[in-house]
Amino acid sequence: MIKLIFCLMTLAPAALAQDAASSSPPKPRIIMHCGGGGWKDGQVQEPCILVNPKDASRLIMFYAGMTLGGKEGALGKAWANVSDPFTWHEDPSNPILLGKSSDPLREPRFTRLDSVVYQPALEEYWIYYTGNSTTAPKEALGLATSPAGNDGYSGVVKENIKQYAGNPVLSPRTPGRPDENCVSQGAVFRENGLWYLFYSYRTARKTLPGIRLATSRDGKHWKKVPGPDLLTAAPEQLYVEWHQVYKIGDRYVMFYEGYNGGTRWGADVATSSCLTGGWKKMPVGLIDQTRWPGYSDALFHVATPALYNINRKWYLYFQGAHSGGE
Repeated sequence: MIKLIFCLMTLAPAALAQDAASSSPPKPRIIMHCGGGGWKDGQVQEPCILVNPKDASRLIMFYAGMTLGGKEGALGKAWANVSDPFTWHEDPSNPILLGKSSDPLREPRFTRLDSVVYQPALEEYWIYYTGNSTTAPKEALGLATSPAGNDGYSGVVKENIKQYAGNPVLSPRTPGRPDENCVSQGAVFRENGLWYLFYSYRTARKTLPGIRLATSRDGKHWKKVPGPDLLTAAPEQLYVEWHQVYKIGDRYVMFYEGYNGGTRWGADVATSSCLTGGWKKMPVGLIDQTRWPGYSDALFHVATPALYNINRKWYLYFQGAHSGGE
């Protein structure tokens, strides 16, 4: 059984154009897979971090966990000071969203965290997630909302989180194109009044072969964009999984989890001058954990990479794991 934990490394401001071997060594584990009553004994993943909208000196992290065997997934939260993004405090009330039902989007049996967006006008966090079911559609995207509360943190509790009545917000049958039985891992990006959702999909013959796009005016009603995949796994990867999208300078940057069909998962990067096309992969070895200072077997696998600029310094949060065993 492979167990996965959160780690963090720092990148120089120009690190996207540098070899990762020139970056600082990874820091100690920041969120452990164990503890908390079993909901994350299997692994933790998908760190979505925001500056607390009610307290700019603090950060809030939403993240997902899985039970041993991966049969149930849930979401938790933690906080850290902006001045110390290495020290996180997991909330004792975790998990804040627990999946146990056979309904993938009302109360999902299996939950993966996709994106978190703060809506200032509503003073709400919008939590996008992937729900899994044993019936078709096997995977689809849901939306849950939570009031930020007076301090931006304490109000984010199980009792306050509400499922959007129109779930799923994106399914294989959403207008625009068919996606067989599975859509998942939607990275949400907003610009100029339009919402963009970069999502993964599966077919009967292919597992996560690429990234596709849907757009929305309100973050609730989405329409898929037909045409070729924005990014394909082949030939560098067998599949591409969790991903996040950013704008850095005048370029759009996608960090994604890639698997090459061998033994190892890693973090990879693609860039474009346009959100809706022209995505090009950067060299696979750009972020190669085997070349990081201090590399050890604890970083054999690197997954769910997320990049954040905190106090004008880049931080790469990721899921790390041994090659096997404990």
